[in-house]
Amino acid sequence: MRKLFNVLAACVFICAFGGPAQAQSHVKVIKISVTNPSGTQRNAEDVVLSIPALKKIAPDFAPASVIVTTSNAATIAEDAATLETQELPSQVDDLDGDHKADELAFQIDLKPHQTRIVSICYGDEPTILRLRSEYPQRTDAAFNIKFDGLGWESERNAWRIYFDARNAIDLYGKRRPTLQLHLYGTPDYAYHDESPEGRDIYDVADALGIGAVGAWVDGKLVKVSEVKERKWRIISVGPVRTIVELEYDGWSVGGKSVTLHSRMTQWAGERGFTHEIFTDNSADGITFVTGLHRNPSIAPIFSAAQRAADVTSLATWGEQVVIPGVNKHTSIPDENLGLALLTTSPAKLITTDPTVNLVQIGIADHHASWYVMAAWDQEGTNRRVGYGNSKEMGDAASSYVLPPDGITTQPGFVDAVKDEAGRMVAPANVTIISQSAAPQSAPPDTLVASPKKTVQQGIDLLRAEIDATAKTWEPILSAAPAGTITYGKGPGYFTEGNNSTGEWKSQQGYYWTGSFWMAELWRMYAQTKDEKYRRWAELWGAPLLGQEMLQNHDTGFLYFYSDALGFDATHTPAQRESALRAAQRLSDMYNPATHLIASWQVNGDDTIIDTMMNLQLLFWASRETHDAKWRDIALQHALRASDWLVRADGSVIQSVHYNPGDTRQAFPMGSGAANANSARTSIPNNAAPGEKVFTHTHQGFAADTSWARGTGWALYGFTVAYSETHDAKTLDTAQRVADFVINNLPDDAIPWYDFGDEGVHFRNRDTSAAAIIASGLLRLSEVTTDKSRAQKYREQGERITQSLVDHYLTPVGANDSTPSGLLRHGSVTRPNDGALIYGQYYLLEALLWLDEHKK
Repeated sequence: MRKLFNVLAACVFICAFGGPAQAQSHVKVIKISVTNPSGTQRNAEDVVLSIPALKKIAPDFAPASVIVTTSNAATIAEDAATLETQELPSQVDDLDGDHKADELAFQIDLKPHQTRIVSICYGDEPTILRLRSEYPQRTDAAFNIKFDGLGWESERNAWRIYFDARNAIDLYGKRRPTLQLHLYGTPDYAYHDESPEGRDIYDVADALGIGAVGAWVDGKLVKVSEVKERKWRIISVGPVRTIVELEYDGWSVGGKSVTLHSRMTQWAGERGFTHEIFTDNSADGITFVTGLHRNPSIAPIFSAAQRAADVTSLATWGEQVVIPGVNKHTSIPDENLGLALLTTSPAKLITTDPTVNLVQIGIADHHASWYVMAAWDQEGTNRRVGYGNSKEMGDAASSYVLPPDGITTQPGFVDAVKDEAGRMVAPANVTIISQSAAPQSAPPDTLVASPKKTVQQGIDLLRAEIDATAKTWEPILSAAPAGTITYGKGPGYFTEGNNSTGEWKSQQGYYWTGSFWMAELWRMYAQTKDEKYRRWAELWGAPLLGQEMLQNHDTGFLYFYSDALGFDATHTPAQRESALRAAQRLSDMYNPATHLIASWQVNGDDTIIDTMMNLQLLFWASRETHDAKWRDIALQHALRASDWLVRADGSVIQSVHYNPGDTRQAFPMGSGAANANSARTSIPNNAAPGEKVFTHTHQGFAADTSWARGTGWALYGFTVAYSETHDAKTLDTAQRVADFVINNLPDDAIPWYDFGDEGVHFRNRDTSAAAIIASGLLRLSEVTTDKSRAQKYREQGERITQSLVDHYLTPVGANDSTPSGLLRHGSVTRPNDGALIYGQYYLLEALLWLDEHKK
């Protein structure tokens, strides 16, 4: 009865450079709104969408590949600005058995008068299956001769209808909120006996039971007993709802032979179910009834309909729970059960039957429906749940029992009936907003009209931001006492910036990102020969001198972009010595057994794709010293990373764990996992020394997707590896990654934080990944041996760069008050959204490359 019927009620960005955008979105979205029309909270409001209605909006709608998400946004504009969504378990059902989907069902929580935007996301099956969660099954159905017929259930209650002349509906009460039908059907299991799970608690006797269908003929109840043929089918079971149906052919009633279909729909978490009946002309003139078994000691609670749209309800509350055991008919003292029927169909109470409280149900267009519910005061008295550390820790969970959450009083039951009646009278309003399906849009502030910027304008904007940042932060760094700044301590360094204010967030220590600010300064010094940039770069670089051997694999980032670049520009001996010490530290972390540089410590068991970028320091050291050992280590690492971290389609794995030589079974799972307190997971394995154990992700959506920034690191890193070694495998790997990226960019060429998500779960674009990719593509266009690829890579690098400067680099549009030169919408780890210092650097690098390589 709580089924909701539909009320039917984009912006495409074309990149300014290189012709039309080559969008390759795998996911499209249809936006709908769901509104609570009442002033009361609606938890788990049932929503049903017609698949044919959705296909009118989107002819290519794929019901088998759907994810439903929502936000707390009330408007499309608010929803577009939302960074993280909530996935709602959903279910697609075929009602008529033609193997084609008819309805999409889900449940949603609504505050009083709240409107929530819901995204119906669909697309190609592999993409959706990677993104969709595994929903727990919260409803079930079964046909079992042991319990005499067809049963259906939620975690609250289980029901059965006798598949014989009785045709009555019975009730199983539940002390634990679990699915129990299959337990009841287990051979030799005594479902009438007392149990910590649940049991048969109702005495149907010779009546209709609870909400079964019958007829009223000549002042007497006629059950659906004399029938030529009974058929049953389970239409659906799943995480959201279960639907079962009975067909009665040749029901002999009132001198007629009637064909009747009886359908029960049970939603997750609900104490009741909807019972619908469907007839044909053979039932014309038959008066249909339903009802509850009459207990002489319990007065019914009856609410007559006041208006055509109101709900008629019949309810009882009292001692009507049968004692345990087979063929027992005595009620348990002081144990109460509430039963109710509710219908919006025309109805009236019939009081003349001695065994049943009957409600006459009016038929309209050969259809009628009512809602049946029950509440046992022992419900939820054994809510035993498990609790413990995360599964990754490998510890056994504790077990405890939550307080009961059932209805224990008549007033509480009456309130539940009233709440159900309110939902039936005024269901949530569902409106399909989209005129057509489209990919999830880019951030709203990137969609405003904005003139195309030139390469020089982009460089000038970044230079203005650099000057303003140095002016603000130089006094902060200069005030720090000498020798007090380390990797995790001391002021003056920054990584993340605010999208609106343009201010950089202070942090403790230089972190792994500290050198990108220095790299900006060194690039500007090389470009302008303005001594202020050299002075600033040396000021920020000074605290890093002498700390090379304390770093992890990010020593490559830290010292290539500070001391190596600095030495190339100034030939200062101290910088050369520092960079070579850092190269030695990086080589110390190389493991000949794995052919990889461990990311976090000597003899570590984890390498991340980011390390490909740190090889630049080794290549620099080899050129500087004319010693091939550095180059050889870097090449060995690149070749093994190609095998273990790049898939055949060019998508990229972030992290790989392996046996470094000691056959370890427990692995740290945090980024920067040298910390002894990091969470560890046991992975039983028989991997030989130097062999792979498993792969995973720290920052992407999932282990089998491709994190965008890591994909950029791979593209850039393998391009550099080929430039330095001319090894064919490194070129092939760089090109595979490049092709994967190009084929999976969204309309505006700025990737989502993960190529697999596409804004379904997290709406984060990552401009830092875009800038890295753009610079990598431009570099690859110089070294690839295929002229057509070279042209494609350059065009795509320019396209990404142009989109960044036009739509993400401030100012964007006439009304943008953000300080100039800020590259908005980078993502450290979703749902983080802001400027990133490495995004600033790589965009500057790409622009300087374009300035140098004018067509």
